[in-house]
Amino acid sequence: MTNQSGKVGIVVSGGPAPGINAVIGASVIEASNRGIEVVGFREGFYGACSSKSEMLVPLTTRDVTRLYNTGGSTLGTSRYNPFSDFSDQNQLEQCLKKNSIDKVIVIGGDGSMWLSRQLSKKFPDLNIAHIPKTIDNDIDLPDHQPTFGFETARFYGASIVDTLTVDAKTCKRWYITVTMGRQAGFLSLGIILASGGTLAVIPEEFNGGKCSIAEIVGKITPTITAREQAGKPYGVIVLAEGLLDCIDPKSCDSLKDFPLDELGRITYSELELADLIIPELERSLGSEITFKSKNIGYELRCAPPVSYDIEYAKYLGFGAIECLTSKDGAYLITRSGGGISPLPLEQFFEHDSVKSRTVDLNSDYYRIAQNFMIKGELANPDKL
Repeated sequence: MTNQSGKVGIVVSGGPAPGINAVIGASVIEASNRGIEVVGFREGFYGACSSKSEMLVPLTTRDVTRLYNTGGSTLGTSRYNPFSDFSDQNQLEQCLKKNSIDKVIVIGGDGSMWLSRQLSKKFPDLNIAHIPKTIDNDIDLPDHQPTFGFETARFYGASIVDTLTVDAKTCKRWYITVTMGRQAGFLSLGIILASGGTLAVIPEEFNGGKCSIAEIVGKITPTITAREQAGKPYGVIVLAEGLLDCIDPKSCDSLKDFPLDELGRITYSELELADLIIPELERSLGSEITFKSKNIGYELRCAPPVSYDIEYAKYLGFGAIECLTSKDGAYLITRSGGGISPLPLEQFFEHDSVKSRTVDLNSDYYRIAQNFMIKGELANPDKL
């Protein structure tokens, strides 16, 4: 079993999520309670592979004690692969040895989980605690536990949608809003359930297959038509950004020659889904209806965490230190049945990919969310 010699290194990888600082703080405090030194890498794995001394920062209880309710990451973050270049891998190895780091906490989503797995393969003597993070909520955690940050993102997302709903009514317009969620529509549905939004459309509704923009628009127009006929020409439509990956590029001139990332996916930050949807809506419904686009992704990632995520993040930070000082190998830190549940990282992979979860269209979650939406001719007249 492991001992308490050596140091713990903390890496934040991938996009931000509310609660990162609470995880860092809880990890540092518990490590300090056990007499273990902690260092943090600025800018994620990029900092871990850097030769600049300022990229490595000692962390003490005094440094982190008031961070628990703050957004962002005090260490920064990056989307950096330390294994894409041998010199980076060598630099990382030298950094770990030079600073006596034999335990690492990686805070990140599915891409970062893959990096944690690679880390465990390249450096088998290194103990790794991966803490899953994403506001998309698409990592398949036990007991249907959300990933930390999701509840905060939903809270602020619902607040924004409620404000847009008032503006839509005041100005008689329709908002086409886009939320994060490449593979899964949990955030879009969660926001709709917790707000007065009118309709959500998610990738799962197309069964992972390709569709046209017209098919997506076809799910929206009945709702708008029903509201217009009821004398309520306004509302908020929430779309999950993953719908972009559902669109067949052959059906859309804007996508035919659009550059893809290294995984063959559309780079969401380079293209607004609403900009593809609104022109088609105007062609279908007429230019007299006013549409406005709104992306509410980046506003959610660095929001101060709500109490649920603060508590959850503290569990995970504490659990990471407990795991690193009692187990050898690579583990995913989860919460199950109200307690800490470190599970072998390898069990979350299938065919070299992270096991993901998507919205089950047969679930009560989806069924109830649908019930509170306005679905065109199927809508309860009293809801219109």
